Amino acid sequence: MLTHYPSALIKQISLTEEETKSSSKIDSIAVDSDDYLGDSICGSISEGRDSILIQKIPHLECLQGLNQVSISSNSFIDSLHKAVTTNNLDLCKTILTNHHPDTNAKFESNNTLLHLAANFGYLKICEVLLDYGEETNINAQNSELSTPLHQASLQGHLQVSQLLVRSGSDLNKKNLNGNTALHHAAFSGNNTLVSWLLTRNPDITLKNLDGKTAEECGNDNVKKAFERYLKRTIVSSGPSLSSSQKIMSRSKTVNISEKIAPKCFLVLKELGKGSFGEVFLVSKQDTNQLFAMKVLQKDKIINQNLIKYALTERNVLSYMKHPFIVTLNFAFQTADKLFLILNFCPGGDLGRHLSIEKCFTEYRARIYLCEIILALEELHKHNIIFRDLKPDNIVLDEDGHALLTDFGLSKEKVFDNYQARSFCGSLAYLAPEVIRRQGHGKAVDWYLLGVVFFEMVIGKPPYFSMDKNELINNIQRGKLRIPSSLSSEAKELIIDLLQRDPAKRLGAVRDAEEVKEHRFFKGIDWDSVFRRELCPPKIPKINAPKIGIPAEEIYGNFYPADKNKILGWTFISD
Repeated sequence: MLTHYPSALIKQISLTEEETKSSSKIDSIAVDSDDYLGDSICGSISEGRDSILIQKIPHLECLQGLNQVSISSNSFIDSLHKAVTTNNLDLCKTILTNHHPDTNAKFESNNTLLHLAANFGYLKICEVLLDYGEETNINAQNSELSTPLHQASLQGHLQVSQLLVRSGSDLNKKNLNGNTALHHAAFSGNNTLVSWLLTRNPDITLKNLDGKTAEECGNDNVKKAFERYLKRTIVSSGPSLSSSQKIMSRSKTVNISEKIAPKCFLVLKELGKGSFGEVFLVSKQDTNQLFAMKVLQKDKIINQNLIKYALTERNVLSYMKHPFIVTLNFAFQTADKLFLILNFCPGGDLGRHLSIEKCFTEYRARIYLCEIILALEELHKHNIIFRDLKPDNIVLDEDGHALLTDFGLSKEKVFDNYQARSFCGSLAYLAPEVIRRQGHGKAVDWYLLGVVFFEMVIGKPPYFSMDKNELINNIQRGKLRIPSSLSSEAKELIIDLLQRDPAKRLGAVRDAEEVKEHRFFKGIDWDSVFRRELCPPKIPKINAPKIGIPAEEIYGNFYPADKNKILGWTFISD
């Protein structure tokens, strides 16, 4: 027997206008020119309620003819359609969870439910359709060949556009008029949205049927957004460059392939190896300076649709300059491989040290926590959620200071005889809300900080079990057991950070400032921390091998990256 949801119920729990319009957190439209360039690191789920991304959402009229759609009476699509168009989040979840209707059903003008939600700017509805719907087609095209991302971009919905892009929407797909989502964002005059889309490396040379690039479709503010982007990204010359690209290209008197290329680096030894590539210790030929070179196999990341994660790492590191975040110095590519040249951190990662030393003193752990907190604070200021905080992704530089690394593809490190953690070990660094597939925000990083602190002072992650199902159950419902040997301040910090409810978690309200005020950090001068004046244990000096690895073994095909070229990859730091 079919269940029918009366219209009174639908109206009772529906929200009016765009869901974010009434939020006090985003009333302001004043935004610093660099604040919106941040991005979530590795997820398709939006930043949720904790997001501080700022947007101005215009009033929208309902789509014409929306209620004239003929829908089969023997399905729940009618009720779901009403729930979507009235922004009724709870009803959407109920219908999708219990009855699994087809989320790709077409309505007037061949719009899907995701088209409608994206057009209205209903962020949470879009998220639910993607997370709870069965194979919701994120790149579905309507009668004008527009995707949901086209709709969101044209209306200037920043957060909805971000969600769709992170979830795999094709940035370069054209509609009937030849416009991409970037064209639509430019048409809308939303330079904030344009700037964010540019960080995802769309093809900015694509032209619509009028022969115009997205840059040429925008107002002066939009053009300035392109100028800022081009200052961050080195572009190669070519016949399809826009006017501002040509200016940038002329300012580069040395060809990029000559300025930075494989021949610039001598490969000394392997530092780590994973499923998608390797990390090597290299020396720059002209300066003898040591770097870590991350090498990614193009065929593997292209075949597994992981390019966006590689680009995320490149993009974030290209504009993040912070004493406790690893610095990207160069990025280049060959026909077969992608290369990131990062600062070399000879101390290895915290995971390696914990495997040897088992645990740290509270004093030592406090030093690392202070530095990690400042790194997370900087990321959060740029609206970036790290999401992958764990000992393996915290490295120690030559002075023993802690730096965050690995902002894209994960890898299994193989330093010396150190064995990478098991699959269960990786699961141990998932927050409860991530396991539940809920929209999560910056508070997820504070939970993971608690996990890292717990492991640093106790020797293993909280709730740990070698049984995968038991581990997942423990994270969601298990009792937190803290040894009595820890100080009361340390116990309290662990409990406050490992709150399962993100809204009650330390840092949920005022982010890093709230964490820094915890009594575990009493007496800490945070300006001194930023100046790297704390004194962590020293790292033994590394003597680089005199005999390197033959270049052909590492670089493979030296030919230029004409085939499988990743646009916007090349980078040289200022």
